[in-house]
Amino acid sequence: MSPRPLSRLLGDAMMSLARTWRALLVPAVTVSVGMSVAAWAIFEANGAGAFLDAVVNNPDGLRRLPAEVLADLSRPFYLAAAQILAVQIVGSLYIALAGHLAVAAHTRGETPTAAQVSRQAARRFPVGLGSTLLALTTVGILLGSGLLLWVSPVLSVGTPNAASELVAALLLCVLVGPGIWAGVVLSMTAPVVAIEGGGVFGSLRRSMQLVRGRWWATARFLVMVGLLGGIAILLIQVVALPLATVGGASPVLTLATVLGAITQGMLVAAIAGVHTHWYLDLRAGKTFL
Repeated sequence: MSPRPLSRLLGDAMMSLARTWRALLVPAVTVSVGMSVAAWAIFEANGAGAFLDAVVNNPDGLRRLPAEVLADLSRPFYLAAAQILAVQIVGSLYIALAGHLAVAAHTRGETPTAAQVSRQAARRFPVGLGSTLLALTTVGILLGSGLLLWVSPVLSVGTPNAASELVAALLLCVLVGPGIWAGVVLSMTAPVVAIEGGGVFGSLRRSMQLVRGRWWATARFLVMVGLLGGIAILLIQVVALPLATVGGASPVLTLATVLGAITQGMLVAAIAGVHTHWYLDLRAGKTFL
């Protein structure tokens, strides 16, 4: 099988999801609702509601606060957001593994069930979590190091003219380039774990092999499909759900947020399904023993 045009790949992915949604519904919705409950509990336990309530209902009062007081007030919110992000990564990984498994089974002519998909995703989850955390850590270190190297001279020297602004922009691209490169080459780790059943380091190496020679195409794919969907999912958990709990939130916003929290699991599974078809095309384009 040769690589498909993106339009055909997306069409095939949608067909796979239409045939496997019943198998994905239970694990996806169960985990997404659990993530939402956990996000709400974290938000309440950290006392982050006071800051968000002030942002929504008293922004003028916030602007009049001294910087130290504002920092103390906002710290619980950022701490809660970081914890919610960790929960989001763990839960979304499980749903993604289920999506990869279900769609891959459909491409083999099988009809997966919710119980089968859930069990297989649970078996693959420890390796998936280890490889995902390692990949995220690698990308984070590379991006963080690049930004740190970039921001230090920029803050000390500044950008007094257009030429220096151009140099600063080019320098930023060069310094964060390794992190972006790593994020793309490691992006197929989850489907490798789900479908090929490799170990932590073997799955990372396999992802790098698959993306080699198709880095730019994979990067465009990730931006068009994965990144936009991922931002939408993250906004539900970190912004919309907490916002619906503060004082004065409208019933319409609350209802929309609850529905979003329920359906986000299927959105994660859908993104994973599309990634599965991209992975299959990468695998078809090259043969590795």
